[in-house]
Amino acid sequence: MQNGKLFFDTYLDKASASSATVVVEIGAQDVNGSLREVSPPGVQYIGVDFVVGKGVDVVLTDPYRLPFESESLDVVVTSSCLEHSEMFWLSFTNVCGC
Repeated sequence: MQNGKLFFDTYLDKASASSATVVVEIGAQDVNGSLREVSPPGVQYIGVDFVVGKGVDVVLTDPYRLPFESESLDVVVTSSCLEHSEMFWLSFTNVCGC
């Protein structure tokens, strides 16, 4: 959680974040906390995961494709998630296009 806060403080400070800023968290189900807790206030925060749960706004149907238009996201974060993906490089490549 401290690393997540440091990331947001470094790359998306409160002065530059607004309601037009779109942040997506992959693996957002809040089991032991969520990066949402340390994100800048006022951003549009979308949690995606494979199951319905606390902190999940969008349930994914394809583990390697985010359901967002190209270049529509400002920040994509994930914590302790990619190591559970059999082909994490496909997920990562998809994120680069969002």
